[in-house]
Formats: sequence, C-alpha cells, structure tokens
Amino acid sequence: MRLTKPVLFVTRKYPPAIGGMEEFSYRLVHHFPGRRRALAMAAAEWKFPLFAPWALAHALGTKGRYSAVHLGDGMMAPMAPLFRTLTGAPVAVTLHGQEITREVPGYQTALRTAIRDHALHPIAVSSYTAEECLDRFGVSPHVIHNGVNLDRFGAICRLPQEARAQFGLPVEGLLVVAVGRLVRRKGIAWFINEVMPLLSRDTHLCVIGDGPDAASVHAASASNPRVHWLGARPDSDIDLLYGVADLFVAPNIVVHGKPEGFGIAPAEAAAAGVPVLVSRLEGLRDMATVFGIPTVTAGDASAWAAEVSMALALPSRALATLPPRGWDDVGRDYARFFATLKRNGA
Repeated sequence: MRLTKPVLFVTRKYPPAIGGMEEFSYRLVHHFPGRRRALAMAAAEWKFPLFAPWALAHALGTKGRYSAVHLGDGMMAPMAPLFRTLTGAPVAVTLHGQEITREVPGYQTALRTAIRDHALHPIAVSSYTAEECLDRFGVSPHVIHNGVNLDRFGAICRLPQEARAQFGLPVEGLLVVAVGRLVRRKGIAWFINEVMPLLSRDTHLCVIGDGPDAASVHAASASNPRVHWLGARPDSDIDLLYGVADLFVAPNIVVHGKPEGFGIAPAEAAAAGVPVLVSRLEGLRDMATVFGIPTVTAGDASAWAAEVSMALALPSRALATLPPRGWDDVGRDYARFFATLKRNGA
C-alpha cells in the first residue's frame, strides 16, 4: 500500500556532522521514497529544549496532513502524544541503543511510559536494541537495520601500497585500520594494549578518529611504533585509507550503559570491499549478519589475535559475503512500515 500523504520526520541529530545517529537521520530523510517534510535540529544537543517547542509549533494546524510522524531517536519518544494530538497521524520512533540504556534521573520513567503507549510504534535498528527494549519495557519493536552510502563506499578501488606514504604510513607490511569516534566501547585502546603485542611485527594499525577516549588511545599508541593515530580526517582520506587497508577491525568491548546499536563504520568498510572483523556483541551481531562478515569474541585478546592473523593471511575469510545494504533499502523498509500503520488504522 502506498502512502498518499507526506511523512513528517522530526530529528534532533542532523548534519553538519555526519556519522552515527546524524548519518541515520540525514540518509533516511534523503533516501525516503515518498513525500516527506523534515524538522531537524542542526545545532548543539544542549539546544534541544528550544528545538522541541519549535518543532511542536510547526505541527500546529497540520491535522490530517501527514501519513505518519517519525521521531529520530528514543530521547524524543516522550513527545509522541503531543505530535499525535497535533497531527492526528500515527507516530513511530527509532531506537538506536544508548537512549534505552541511558541512566538519567526521571528519563527512564518518561521513556518507559512513552514506549508502553500502544499508540507509539517503536522501531529498533538491531535485534539487540529490540531485545533491550523488550527486557526493560516489555515492548518488542519492529526491526529495520541501518544501511550504508553505496554511492560512496561501493565505488572505492584498491590502490597500490605506495599510496600509504601520503599518510606517513609504512609502505611495506600489513595494514589494519580502525575508523570511528574514539569512545571507550569501541575498544581501540584495548586492542592496542592487548592485541597488537600478539601480532606479527610487520602488522601495523592505523586509527582515524577523535573523541572522549582519545587520551587513552594516544597513551596506548605512544609506546608502540606499529600504531599510527592520524586523528580526525576528511572523508576523502578515509576513502583512500580503505583503498590501501588489508583489514578493518571494530574490537568493541562491553561498557555498561554504552552499547553499540548497529555499527555503521564497519558496515561501510565492508561495502568498500575491505575485509572486516567485529566483536560478537550488541548491534554488531546484526550488522555482521546483514553483511555476512565474521565476528570475534569481545574482550578475548587471544581470539582477536588469531582471527586477525588468519584474515591477513587469507583476506577472503573476512570479506562480506552478502550484498551491501544501502540507504535506499532502508528508506523503502520505513515506507512499508509507515504504510502498514496507516492500513491498520493506527
């Protein structure tokens, strides 16, 4: 069934930054196949108390105008009754992971009340997130996996190893890369300290990214000449790095209250044709299943060293075995879900 009216997308995570939830919000809006209108907060997160009433004011007088309203993440779920009243449309919310586990006074109570509202339709980006929602709130969301930008990552070509020199990386040897925001759950500092000493001496690690755990990554890399931290880099540099990389790793570790909802960075590397290994935990399990890549026991240095060594010796064992999932696929899945809500009279 086709949607006959536009969908209203309301999101507090939107560019200028790209990555994580910002990437999700931007790609979903721009790859949605039907008519849509976006109310987006392209500003610092602390300005959300100003954005919320502004978005609600834009919904005034729109009753009957929209097929559905989509809220970009669980932090916005408590606003669902107001949007439903103002628009008369069914309201859906996408849950990414951390907004479910976040421990802020009063927040869990507000989120539980919103999620348990039978008129709010939750969507989870992974089975892990859906399981967390069911365990905490007794509600099982519909699962729609994230995708990657195939226009970019589906067109990356292999480059000669000499191209590594422009990053100051050794031309000889094997190159493992890790890309993403440096937070503790990504496990980069752990990988440097625990796994790198177990790998062959011709194996180098290149890390691109910045974030709260940068000091730990810097301290770990300072004493190991085979680790190269390049800091934050533009997309063009990341694309070139994927062209010379032998393996991408996402060695996430368990950090209470900070789960990985899906794992877009390793999915992008897989779509770019780079062999990929990820930790077997949280939303990374879904991402690995969707793209057909192997997983490794989280926090097990010996297992990681063995799998990395085997993947470097035989890259095909870590290449994606399933076609990459693009944002057009995601947009169509959301359109079908919204049409179901309308058909059911929700």
